[in-house]
Amino acid sequence: MKFLLISDLDNTWIGDDSATIALQEKLFLYRDRFYLVYATGRSFPSVVHLMRDFWLSTGETFLKPDYLITGVGSEIYHQGILDYDWAKNISQGWDRNRVVQLTQKFPQLLPQSETEQNPWKVSFCLHPNTKPAILNTVHENILEMGIQAKIIFSSGKDIDILPQAADKGLAAMYLREKLQIPLTQTLVCGDSGNDLSLYQHGTLGVIVNNAQNELAQWYNQSGTKNHYFAKSSYAWGILEAIDYFSLGQEKN
Repeated sequence: MKFLLISDLDNTWIGDDSATIALQEKLFLYRDRFYLVYATGRSFPSVVHLMRDFWLSTGETFLKPDYLITGVGSEIYHQGILDYDWAKNISQGWDRNRVVQLTQKFPQLLPQSETEQNPWKVSFCLHPNTKPAILNTVHENILEMGIQAKIIFSSGKDIDILPQAADKGLAAMYLREKLQIPLTQTLVCGDSGNDLSLYQHGTLGVIVNNAQNELAQWYNQSGTKNHYFAKSSYAWGILEAIDYFSLGQEKN
């Protein structure tokens, strides 16, 4: 049976070129034994540019995924085509235009570039002099409007407002069920707060050693025996976890 490998990109799969290359070389040896999903906050075009830039800077081809989860779980792509079933599922109760109108009342929320926006995601940076507690007020206002949404805060500044039914973890479980992979053969990998939802569905999980405090603290408070805090950083930590959980090994 194949296993399912789901990984964040920035500061997890990438961040140390030598680690990324070593991980990909190992995985390439048994590429037919697993499904690969990248789960990122980046947009689809940004991921394409990342793969191109990696090849230009290293001369190495970026390992091609079976699926892409982009926009913090707001979009799923297979062979470059948007998964419209997922889009339909998360659209229930969502009203992007009204969310945008509401957030205009909060000058502390600085809109990210248009390339980081999509029909199911509204993204901001928090003003440096603003405390994150303001997001509680924003969320309460959204709920009072009858809109089903959640706010994901990560890296001390990044804000993503998504439909209630969308995040990296829910998108990952949608694909896991589609591919019919057991929880015990699914490994999720991440480093920051927007990866937290990946670890909340009973799968195996690795937190790379360079993880941000928000995720490391969650692990210390809520991690289970299925979660592994790697001794190594970046993709070295993923390699470590694959061996730790004995994934991809042929059964005698």
